[in-house]
Amino acid sequence: MKAIFRARRLRLASGRTSLAALSTALMIGAASPALAQTADAEQPQGNAEIDEEAGVIVVTGFRASVENSIAAKRESNFIVDIVTADDIAGLPDVSIAESLARLPGVTSQRTGGQASAINIRGLSQDLVSPTLNGREQVATSGNRVIEFDQYPSELINQAAVYKTPLASHIEGGIAGKVELKTVRPLDNADAFKATVNLRGLYNDRASESPDVSSYGYRVSGSVQAKLLDDTLGIALGYARLYQPNVATRFVQFDFPIPGTNGSPTRDLNGDGVADSLNFGFEGIQFGGRETRDAAIGVIQWEPTSNLRVLIDGYYSRFRSDVARRGLRVVSPQSGDNQFINPVIANNALIGGRIVNQVGSNGFGFGLGTELVNQDESRRDELYTIGGNIAYDINERVTLAVDVGYSKGTSFFNNAGINLRPYVSTPTGLVRADSVPGLISVDYQLNGTRLPTIRSIGSNFTDLDPAGGGFFLDGQFLVPQADSDELFAAATDLVVGFDESNFLDKLRFGFRYADRRGDRRVTSFNTFGIPGSPLALPGNLVQQAGFSGGYANAGLPNFAVVDIDGAFNLAFGNTLGVRQPTDQIAFDFTIDQSFRIDEETWAGYAQLDFDTELGGLRFHGNVGARYVRTDQSSTVNFADPNLTDNPATPPPARENRRPVTRGRTFNDFLPAVNLILDLSDRDILRMSYSRQISRPRFFELRGSISVNTGSDGNTSGSGGNPDLSPYRANQFDLAYEHYFGNSGVFAVSAYYKDLESYIINGTIPQFNYVDNGITPPPIPGTNIPGNAVGSFSSPINGDGGYVYGIEFQFSKTFVELPAPFDGLGVQLNYAYSKSDLEFPSATSGASINLPLPGLSEHVFNPTVFYEKAGFGARLSTRHRSSFVSPQIGISELILTSAKETVMDAQLSYQFQEGSVLRGLKLLAQVNNLTDEPTRTYWGNVAQTGTIQNFGRTFFLGATYEF
Repeated sequence: MKAIFRARRLRLASGRTSLAALSTALMIGAASPALAQTADAEQPQGNAEIDEEAGVIVVTGFRASVENSIAAKRESNFIVDIVTADDIAGLPDVSIAESLARLPGVTSQRTGGQASAINIRGLSQDLVSPTLNGREQVATSGNRVIEFDQYPSELINQAAVYKTPLASHIEGGIAGKVELKTVRPLDNADAFKATVNLRGLYNDRASESPDVSSYGYRVSGSVQAKLLDDTLGIALGYARLYQPNVATRFVQFDFPIPGTNGSPTRDLNGDGVADSLNFGFEGIQFGGRETRDAAIGVIQWEPTSNLRVLIDGYYSRFRSDVARRGLRVVSPQSGDNQFINPVIANNALIGGRIVNQVGSNGFGFGLGTELVNQDESRRDELYTIGGNIAYDINERVTLAVDVGYSKGTSFFNNAGINLRPYVSTPTGLVRADSVPGLISVDYQLNGTRLPTIRSIGSNFTDLDPAGGGFFLDGQFLVPQADSDELFAAATDLVVGFDESNFLDKLRFGFRYADRRGDRRVTSFNTFGIPGSPLALPGNLVQQAGFSGGYANAGLPNFAVVDIDGAFNLAFGNTLGVRQPTDQIAFDFTIDQSFRIDEETWAGYAQLDFDTELGGLRFHGNVGARYVRTDQSSTVNFADPNLTDNPATPPPARENRRPVTRGRTFNDFLPAVNLILDLSDRDILRMSYSRQISRPRFFELRGSISVNTGSDGNTSGSGGNPDLSPYRANQFDLAYEHYFGNSGVFAVSAYYKDLESYIINGTIPQFNYVDNGITPPPIPGTNIPGNAVGSFSSPINGDGGYVYGIEFQFSKTFVELPAPFDGLGVQLNYAYSKSDLEFPSATSGASINLPLPGLSEHVFNPTVFYEKAGFGARLSTRHRSSFVSPQIGISELILTSAKETVMDAQLSYQFQEGSVLRGLKLLAQVNNLTDEPTRTYWGNVAQTGTIQNFGRTFFLGATYEF
């Protein structure tokens, strides 16, 4: 019976499809680390993956890629959505993140204007597990979250989102798993294949930033060859992206709850309720450039019919240099500022005229202004290499071994200078914000639209040393280095059964992984300048300004300062390239540096079956995975019993001692996937699983940071090495109807019962001294801070759920008469809902909130046309508002507003018979409407951030030979 059903399936996969696309389904179906890399000797031509399936589909063009994805979804043995590409440069998106964000139930968060982090089924990127060629990936983010924009689409041959797990999958990923795959050269029909891709790009907002080019480029090339009678395959690929990194943004700082952390309790409108006075706002231009280089190498060797060897490597390097320039209005809540015609909404100040007054309420200063001049640089490097050997012991037994190593490093440096206005007095220069009445601002917030700024009582282009202008009075350096290193080894044994048996395959496997994350932080925060305040000469200054809607909002022109020149002026170039030395009396912040060590041992057993139920094919898999995790964090704590030697330079401090804290936990993770073929075109899928997602490294850190306010109150935050992972029981039900090979309608429902999740909690009475920590003194004094204060830390919460439903309709309309038979659509809609209780960081009360990153509505429509070489595509990604990731949950929630991002592409592929056959021309626009990202504080009237990235235009060509 099993053979009959299999033959029927293969007949349905014929026609436009061929053997290569079903191998996509097989590759994901075998997804244990060792077996995901190998081919099955039972399959035709000897180049399919280890699985029960057979056949492949040849993919050409976007339309055929859609059909290939549909075929792979149909043949999978769990719930999955797939993006495939025939050519190594076949995907039109800049990074694989943009392609993933078009799948059902998948959304992205934009960094620098392009998709980077991936959310699945309303759950944030922290709960997404990434793999490359079946192996767990490290990150350069300093956490487990990988930034998918580091993976150029030119080098990714397939991307899949696993929405239900198999027991053979690597544990992790309550939201889902993203599996990226590079090319396999022996799968090609041709003995040799090479592709070259070149695209120029232009960003229409880059010209607003000084010294930033609007132009960039994207270039890639790849070679694939089959040698030694098609037993040896080699593939090499390289991709480079050089582009401007620009943004213009307005930021309204947060609205503290009156009476908390020293916030004033002033009732501005006389309604008897204290109003929240915000911390100010800023207008910023980001301008710089970023470069991404990536390369792959693959060696695939099949010397005999029962031995397969695969070695693959991936390397990526990312460089970003961005200048942040603009202006800032600070401290409306400080001093005893005068408020004229205040505008109150939701008991918060959102407008009016504010005049500087100095008083006892605040930090000794009232309303102030600052010039913003910061340089941010980032250097990321990622490399991974793995080897796999699969050997068919006999016709029914296969043994596979996989070994992989990967490492990611990141260095981020934020350097800047402080410039504030000063005025002359009989006693000398003093800060303008210490003189009542000198500084004022009159503005009105407009929700998720840009504000109306009527006036600001400072001239941000005035650096006149005669007084009244802006002077240099401080600077800062905050470098941070992160590394993430992983070694893993896995072995899998597959035993096949006779086709007369309802059992198909029995799988066993074991995996060991050793992972280490390190963070080194240095903080030279606002150290003083000798002889400050200093006037800056004109050769270090130029003028810049805003344009478009930001200029119309009233944001004024401002001065841009050469930061390196300002540093050299202040220190006589004794710092060289601004390296931290003992010339500056601030040491490395050892207490914020940490190391995470994590070892895991996992074993699994999985039974694949294929039989008949009521005359219908009934197949799937049942299995379980057992995982043991040993996690710890090592930090250096200040020890009151140790004496520091001032002669010892940082970071080797002698009053610190290493402390390691952690825990071990075990998880039993069953996974069941049941599939009933209702007809040749209709499939019903049911799944139950238990899954975990491990905490972020930053949450597991043992380090603690402490601050003391001017009132002596102590507050701090830190990590929790004793955290348990997220744990969830998951239920899925899916129905799929296929329109032959040309389309699918699918509906999926899911429910995730969260037994454990991670939230930020606050301990209001935390004794720092008893925990070996001496609070810093009150600023400007030698008086120590209070021994007892508030402490915020990640903790485990329990009891909550996430549920939702997804609809997918994908169709190429081959039935229509020419020329309309080239038309196609992809329509994806997802609805998600969650219910969790979070403790307030301020009042301690329980707050019911959706999970951070969860958009209730996600809609991704795409309309495309391909005919006679001509191609056109219009894609949209829409998501409703969602709660932004929170540092500490309070009654004031930062929420990201809804957004709709549109992309368009035109292309022409020269056809058979043309002397230019193999050449494809294309033009595309990303972010067609220059959609901003927007946030607000609890209420839409309380603006958060409004940020525009501009449109990016591409024009280029791809040539294959």
